[in-house]
Amino acid sequence: MRSGADPSWDRVARLAIALGAVARALWALFLHLPVDHVYSDAQSYVESAMRLAKWAAPVRFDAFYPPGTQVVLAVPLALIGADRDGLLAAAIVWTILSAITPLFVWRYTLLVLSRPAAALATVLCAAWPIHIAYTGYFMSETPGMAFLVLSLWLAERARRERGIMSGLGAGLAGGFAAVTRPAFVLNVLLGAVPLVRARALVRPAIALAAGVLLMLALAVVHNSLVVGQLSGISENSGLTFYLGHCDVHAVRTTRSDGITYVFATPVATQLDRGADVTFAERDIWDERFFYSEGLRCIANDGLSHARILLRNVFDMGLSTVPWPPSNDPGVREVVSLANILYVLALPFVVLGSVRLVRRRWPEGGGRGELMLLGQLALVLVTAVVFLGDPRFRTPYDVFGLALLGSLIADRFVVARSAAAASSHPDVRADDGVEQDGERVLGRSEPSREVDADQASAAESDRAPAVRTDDDAAQHGRTLEGDEAVPAEELGRVRPRVHEVPPVGPAAVEPEITSDAQPVLAAGLASRNGDAPDRGAGDEDAAGVAPAGDRSGEEVHPAPFDER
Repeated sequence: MRSGADPSWDRVARLAIALGAVARALWALFLHLPVDHVYSDAQSYVESAMRLAKWAAPVRFDAFYPPGTQVVLAVPLALIGADRDGLLAAAIVWTILSAITPLFVWRYTLLVLSRPAAALATVLCAAWPIHIAYTGYFMSETPGMAFLVLSLWLAERARRERGIMSGLGAGLAGGFAAVTRPAFVLNVLLGAVPLVRARALVRPAIALAAGVLLMLALAVVHNSLVVGQLSGISENSGLTFYLGHCDVHAVRTTRSDGITYVFATPVATQLDRGADVTFAERDIWDERFFYSEGLRCIANDGLSHARILLRNVFDMGLSTVPWPPSNDPGVREVVSLANILYVLALPFVVLGSVRLVRRRWPEGGGRGELMLLGQLALVLVTAVVFLGDPRFRTPYDVFGLALLGSLIADRFVVARSAAAASSHPDVRADDGVEQDGERVLGRSEPSREVDADQASAAESDRAPAVRTDDDAAQHGRTLEGDEAVPAEELGRVRPRVHEVPPVGPAAVEPEITSDAQPVLAAGLASRNGDAPDRGAGDEDAAGVAPAGDRSGEEVHPAPFDER
C-alpha cells in the first residue's frame, strides 16, 4: 500500500466497474438487444460486416464508413455465423467493450490524477447513462471509446516505464480507434506529445507511431481494394462537411442505375431545420463534389458563417437528444436528462479545472487535469471543421467526467486531508497537500507518492528534501496502479529525527521542519420518432427521408439493391 493513499478508493473503483458491467449486460443482453435495433448507420455496419465475415465480394458502399466498427462486428459473425446468432455474439462483444471502458479510465486516471480522483472518475464513467444506452446499438461510439482510452492509458504507461511494448500497444489501440472514429487521431496524437518531447522516450514514441501508421495503412488498403483506386479511411467526410456548413435538412442523390441515397443529420431531423436538396447523376461518396459545395456555402456566407460555426458548437450539447437513443421512448427521456445536466455543468467543470491547474502549477501539479482539458477540447474541432451533433460529443464525456471527479476529490477529499494534517502537532498549518506531481513537458516536480513499504533509511544530517522527477520515475519499477517509483528505495521519513551524539556534552536535538507529507492519491428494429433511414452519423450524418408531400413519412433507400 502506498503512503497517503487510502486503499478503500481502489475498492470503490472496482465496485463501480463491476456494477457498471452488470448494468450494461442487463441493458444490452436483456432489455435492449442491439440485434433488434439495426437500422441506419448500424444497418450499414452490420451488412458490411456480414460480407467481410463471409469473405464475400465487397460493394462500393463498404468504403463509405471507416472500417473499424465493421471489423469488430465481423469477428463474432465469422466465428458464430453471419446470422442472428452471430449478432447476439456481437452484442456480447459490445457489452464487454462498454464494460471495460471504465476500467481503462481508472487505469489511465490513476497515472495522471490522485487515487481519490481516479476512483471518482471511474464511478462517474461506469454509471454514465448515455454510455450505457449506447451499448444497446451497434454504433461506432462503443468500440471507438474503448480503444481510445486504452491507447491513452498505454501511452502514459510507456512514458513512465520507457516501455517499447506499451508504446506499440498504445499505437495499435489508438490507430484502431482512429479507423473507427477518424477524429480520435487528434486525441491519440495529443496523448503522444509527452513521448515525443523527451529524448529518453524516443523508442516508445517510434513504437507508438508505428502502431498508428500500421492501423491507418490497413484501413487505406481495405478501402482502396473496395474502391479500385487509392482511397482514404472513409468516403463520407465530404458529405459530412457539406451538411455541417450548409443550411440543409436532407441530401438525396440519384444515379443512372436507379440507386438512391438519402442522408440527413439527426440534429436537422429533430429540429426539422434546413432545405431538402437533390443531386442527380451524383454518387453519395463523391467527396470532391461535396467539399466544393460546402466551401461554396462558406464563401456565400462570408463573415456571417460564424453563426453556423457557433450553431455547430451549440448543437454538440443542448439543441437535441443524442441519436439513436432519441428514437426510443423511455430511453430518450433518461438520455435527454443526463445530456442536459452534463452540458449545463460542463462550463463550471472546465472553469474549475482551469483554476485548479493554475493553483497547483507553481507547486508542480495540475498536469493530469491539463491533459484531460486538452483531450476534452478536441471535440470542438469536429464541431468547427465538420458539424455539431451530441452523438459526436458523447465519447469525449469520459474526459469531462474525469475532470468532475478531480474537482470533487479536490473539494471534499484533499481539502479535508489538508485540514486534518494541519491540525497534527508535527505538521505545520501551512504545509500543502499536493495531489498530482508529474513533470509537464520536461518540468521537474515533487514526487506525488512515496511507497512507504519500500522505504529505506533517509539521511538525517541536514539532508535535502527528497524530490523525484519524471526521468527518475521512468527508470523505476512499477507498483500497483502501474505507478513508477525510483529504483533506489526511499526511506520512511519520520515526523521527528533525533541524532544520538557521542559521549560528551548534552545532546542537541536539531530542529527539523518537514515539508514532505503524503499525497492522496471512468435483425431490424421498428423505426419511430426521428429515426433516420440511412445514417451519416459520427463520421456521417444519420439518413432520413426528405420532406415532401408525404409529411413525416420516411423514404427507405436500398443502397445494395438495384431498383
